[in-house]
Amino acid sequence: MPKTLVFYVQDGFADWEAAYILPLLRERGIGVRVVSENGASVTSAGGLGVVAQTRLRNVYPADIDGLILPGGDFWMDDSANQPVLAFAQDLLAQGKMVAAICAATVALGRQGLLDQRRHTSNDLGVLKQEAPAYRGESLYVQSLAVTDGNLITASGIGALEFAREIADYLKLGSESYRKQWYELFKHGVAPPADFWTQS
Repeated sequence: MPKTLVFYVQDGFADWEAAYILPLLRERGIGVRVVSENGASVTSAGGLGVVAQTRLRNVYPADIDGLILPGGDFWMDDSANQPVLAFAQDLLAQGKMVAAICAATVALGRQGLLDQRRHTSNDLGVLKQEAPAYRGESLYVQSLAVTDGNLITASGIGALEFAREIADYLKLGSESYRKQWYELFKHGVAPPADFWTQS
């Protein structure tokens, strides 16, 4: 069955952190529902107006396959983000994908959602400082992006690696296609002629 993901946005979300994965999802036939806390349209950190399709409380875990959480300063407000963090916790418990990048990883750390899984963030020291309840230091990986089970985390400077981890998790195209896609955007390696027509 076709998959459906939620892309969660709030004012000031880091639009560049999803710039690689969103077009790839669309190309590969994955449905993406843009959701904000209250259903209102938002403005990204880069000034892009984004129309939310619905509010978070109208989305049920049974109806989707995963959640993408871009970074942004709005993650520093724990009380305002409690609904989406509880939603992420429910999805993880049900075995569904949660992919978080940059400040979103800090918010997950505050919730204790990084304590039992390999993960990364922008910096371990910053994560420990900004998330005092965090206890996952032994599982921290110094990498641009990490997947452990159904949890994907990434540094804010790892947008392409974040996209690659999501693509690998969802098996978007063949393994060869995904490798060629990454090499194209990471290193400028031209793919073979049939790349654009691969299923």
